[in-house]
Amino acid sequence: MATELDVDAPWSHSRSVNWDSETVQSWLNREAPHPDAQFLLTQGLQSVFSTEPREQSLLYTLAYIAAAGNATTRGTFERLIDVAGGAQEQRIVGGTQLLAIRLAERIGLSNIIFNAPVRNIELKGDTYLVSSNNQSVIAKHVVVAMSPPLASRITYQPLLPAARDHLTQRMPMGSIGKAFAAYATPFWREAGLNGQVVSDTGAVRITFDSSPDDGSFGIMMGFIEADEMRRLDRLPEHEIIEEITKDLVRYFGPRAANVQNWVIQRWDLEQFSRGGPAAYAPPGVLTAYGTSLKSPHGRLHFAGTEASSFWVGFMDGAIRSGERVATEILMDL
Repeated sequence: MATELDVDAPWSHSRSVNWDSETVQSWLNREAPHPDAQFLLTQGLQSVFSTEPREQSLLYTLAYIAAAGNATTRGTFERLIDVAGGAQEQRIVGGTQLLAIRLAERIGLSNIIFNAPVRNIELKGDTYLVSSNNQSVIAKHVVVAMSPPLASRITYQPLLPAARDHLTQRMPMGSIGKAFAAYATPFWREAGLNGQVVSDTGAVRITFDSSPDDGSFGIMMGFIEADEMRRLDRLPEHEIIEEITKDLVRYFGPRAANVQNWVIQRWDLEQFSRGGPAAYAPPGVLTAYGTSLKSPHGRLHFAGTEASSFWVGFMDGAIRSGERVATEILMDL
């Protein structure tokens, strides 16, 4: 099904309205009713989207799968969830933040305005006035590189087209967090374990060994997603740690209780994230408003991982969307 879609316009498929009229859960109930199939597919979907299958459109899910490739290689669900040869294969030594740090160094810190979230974008003649609470910038072109729901919190003058505004009203963020448990050593390796878990119970149901290659210390990372994340969002951090510790002990034995340090990251509670890894489309959204994901409005352009043809929800997709917008701007110069 995913291989039939045009990644640039999945809503153009002859069956797009049908696929966009049901959730992934309704499709699973009909096509994969066996409990084992439901378990595996649900865990896989939660790990990718940080949603419950009942929440998202089947068409959106198929489009997301189709996008897990490039112009010559069609996307597959396996590529989204696999480690070896898949989307989960690589990490960045030193942390992902190095990408932003290195880019900032190339641009020059003096050319970046910090602590100035944009509140208003106003067209004045042939330029835009982009304003934060304490300063403004005049620009010929503006790129809004944010998730649709967060982009909607900016005030636009004149108003954006109704279709774009309705799109941003209807695409919520997934619910996601990560728990990092630090140990003196990656003790699970001594037992020949790779640290990967997939479970159908617990606050943390998927884990990865995030320790350095040399094993100088141990880091067990666990995903918290969808309904479980929403439940834990209401709890204080010490109660979350208690629950996750029980999960890790169940997976790796009593030594997993000897955590030296914790980092609990709840993106749902971050002001400029409010969830993740990306905004998703419930039923009916793509076929009604999908064309507004990428369409510029005058010289106001929309980027971000949701506005990519390939690798939606990943940094790769965010970069591709930036390249697309850069081309749009260059063509207007």
